[in-house]
Amino acid sequence: MVSRDSGCCSYLFGSSKEFILVDPLNDVERFMKKVDEEEGRITGVIDTHIHADHVSGSREIQKLNACPMYMHETSPVKFPFVPLAEKEYQLVGLKIRVLHTPGHAPEHVSLLVEDKVVLTGDTLLVRDVGRVDLGRGDPSQLYDSIFNKLLRLEDRVEVMPGHVGKAHFVSGDNSSTIGLERHTNPALKSKTREEFIQYMTEGWPPKPNHYEQYIKVNSGLMELRDAQFTNSG
Repeated sequence: MVSRDSGCCSYLFGSSKEFILVDPLNDVERFMKKVDEEEGRITGVIDTHIHADHVSGSREIQKLNACPMYMHETSPVKFPFVPLAEKEYQLVGLKIRVLHTPGHAPEHVSLLVEDKVVLTGDTLLVRDVGRVDLGRGDPSQLYDSIFNKLLRLEDRVEVMPGHVGKAHFVSGDNSSTIGLERHTNPALKSKTREEFIQYMTEGWPPKPNHYEQYIKVNSGLMELRDAQFTNSG
């Protein structure tokens, strides 16, 4: 499910009418309607990281469904969550391998589902990678996350990114594969860590409006009603 306004992607997956919702935006009615259409229920919600370009709907989804909210164990948030470590889990009848992929944000995780699909959040995008200039990023960590973790997955694994659009080199495509990104993604043409770090400093679009407030709201450091933006994503 892709937001036409922001290009942010949310994912719903599961089996036997039980679903996990990943990176929901703050329009929770849309997700609840989809689940109702499937005659199912949400049994867990995951934020891959603390988002800086929209308000997360995860806590609202958690309350409405009385389900766990999952984040990486290092997440510096001020509300309860179920901590994820870098290991394999069984959720909604599926094998989900959590990969800690910092760089865009320190607590960022990617989710490998049944060794077939990887939800990469804002780490690996289609034809690009996630930016690191929003106050919490680290290009060297991003290099390790991509080259030493994600690119070690099999070429056939489908990549489902957390963001699509036309900014920087990001493609408008909603999905790709590890193999396709390995051969066509400009960011992955870097031969060394130093080249990659240089790539991460040039040609990026303006930072999202109010990104610092989005981080505070999504971390539980600020109430949404106290934020000074009108578009909550």
